Amino acid sequence: MNRDDSRGDLFYPPRQMTQPTALPVPIVWSAHAPEDQELLLEELDLWIGWLVERFQLDRRVVPACWHDHTELIEELSALHLAWQGAYATTANADAPLRWLEQFAAARTRLSDCVARSGCRPAEHRTRG
Repeated sequence: MNRDDSRGDLFYPPRQMTQPTALPVPIVWSAHAPEDQELLLEELDLWIGWLVERFQLDRRVVPACWHDHTELIEELSALHLAWQGAYATTANADAPLRWLEQFAAARTRLSDCVARSGCRPAEHRTRG
């Protein structure tokens, strides 16, 4: 999931995020086939990479194995959806501020989920 685009590979140039232009459509993960889910996760991964870097989030909020935890996928996907709506060219002027307020609450939920998972920076754990 986590591609290292810093290597400067000209065959695979770094992907760029784009300005959302319209309201996004929510993703119902269970409604998609596994191969479609993988493509959707790749798109989400680009945004999560930006989010982690932009807000300097550590692995207690968004671990490297986030894509292996359905709770984190749902939370991060919902956060991304809200971000797309807040920054769409059709959004109200105060939408980014409301998104930042939602993000503050989401960070607490993300941290709680990561703590329950038992994952550590160098060790992924699955619930069994």
